[in-house]
Amino acid sequence: MSELQPRGAERDLYRDTWVRYLGYANEVGEAFRSLVPAAVVWLSYGVASSYVLADAIDKGKKAGEDFLPLPLD
Repeated sequence: MSELQPRGAERDLYRDTWVRYLGYANEVGEAFRSLVPAAVVWLSYGVASSYVLADAIDKGKKAGEDFLPLPLD
């Protein structure tokens, strides 16, 4: 995040904000595995997986916007 974005560049929610750290939630859960109940570790995997899924959907939608629809002959 130390790099400056060009003016008018779209800000990526999943890469350029604090939200990106949700992708590391499972690492925190694993680090505290011996101190917390197993449900907390599983929850951390759920948070990280949700982040990855949301980011993939967002990037897929943005990539799809670059293509013209196929003609319906």
